[in-house]
Amino acid sequence: MPLTSKSIRLALEITDPNIIFFEDGEIQTIQNQAALVYRAKLTVKPDHCPNCGFTDRIVRFGFNQERIVAPSFGYRPTYVLLSCQRFLCQACHTTFQSRTDYVRPGCVISEPVRQMVLFDSISNHSLTDIGQRHHISDKSVQRVIDEEANLHNFQQTTWLPAHLAFDEFKATDRMSFIWADSDCQEIGAILPSRTSHQLTKYFERFPLTVRRQVKTVSLDLNAGYVHLVPRLFPNAEVVVDRFHIVQMVSTALNMVRVHVMKTVPKTSNEYRFMKREWKVFLKRFEELDAVNTVYHASVGYFDTVVNLISKCLDLDPAFRAAYEAYQSVLTAVKKRDVTALEETLMTYKALGNRMDQSMKSLRTYRCQVLNALRYDYSNGFLEGINSQIKKIKNTAYGYQKWSNFINRIFLERVWFKLSKRKLAA
Repeated sequence: MPLTSKSIRLALEITDPNIIFFEDGEIQTIQNQAALVYRAKLTVKPDHCPNCGFTDRIVRFGFNQERIVAPSFGYRPTYVLLSCQRFLCQACHTTFQSRTDYVRPGCVISEPVRQMVLFDSISNHSLTDIGQRHHISDKSVQRVIDEEANLHNFQQTTWLPAHLAFDEFKATDRMSFIWADSDCQEIGAILPSRTSHQLTKYFERFPLTVRRQVKTVSLDLNAGYVHLVPRLFPNAEVVVDRFHIVQMVSTALNMVRVHVMKTVPKTSNEYRFMKREWKVFLKRFEELDAVNTVYHASVGYFDTVVNLISKCLDLDPAFRAAYEAYQSVLTAVKKRDVTALEETLMTYKALGNRMDQSMKSLRTYRCQVLNALRYDYSNGFLEGINSQIKKIKNTAYGYQKWSNFINRIFLERVWFKLSKRKLAA
């Protein structure tokens, strides 16, 4: 074997000794593009006919040339013109050719290129970018991902995690349902629909003994999920996410602030302060400075934050009451004080503003809301996964086929997650 053949084999990551290079590479124009082309032969005599099994009636029957996509050294594509020996079985008149592990039967993309495509697919790159990098089409990249997905996809119905988290996200043109394991914080499954019928049909495939082992289900304050969980998981406690509790009352307080702000002149100090420094109303009152005065550009003079907030709260007693209710909920959630939160919900009186609706919802699902302080579980990590899913969708400028989108999510998030951690380390 000449030295040039060994060097080419190392560069193209070829381990099959039956592939023989008989000349150096050259530059050729393929598909209107300059490409680096190597010529090689594959001569492996088979042990028997794949059709009839005869071993002594096989004769050579010419060559069949295939153009294999090989790893590129740069921006120029690289191909291997592989002449594969063909054979004829004189017993059954079947023709076949030599095979190699460098490329799959019926495929022209080499195994090293397929591995590089999967490696790039783990990162958030579009199919077009990956295809251009490896000189194949975006459809070929999708086929590589789909073939990998067929090795991983299975619908098991034998076990469920003890602690689940529910949420939804917009996949293609509709909302999809996602559940995850709260302990290992990993995706369990993604369903194309979030309707109660579809969720019931999916989870009822699990035996009742398996569903009884579920202890908690974390979710946002979705009435459909809240009523569905006891039917599917008899022993599970519904845990409302703490972030959504705070978000609900903070949104209500913001709406009350805007309503009060519109009742005062735009030239007043209170209007300018509520308009420009609205974020201080959402902070915990204990974190605000009531001693040191600082300059506030909104009002044009030095003062404490607590004093300016008090002046704004004096504009409307209902605004002050809503602010106090918000602070009570925020402090109870921060300190995980179940008694304080329950007292706040039960003693709240209607104010005639947007805070009434939020407090009414929290009071309606009081047991589930209080569980948020009793348990350490939440679906905050699932919101982070949804954010990553949104980035995957934006990179691809959207997906039309639901299965392609789901396969890409699992490829990046689940199947090769351990490999990504090892690489990061």
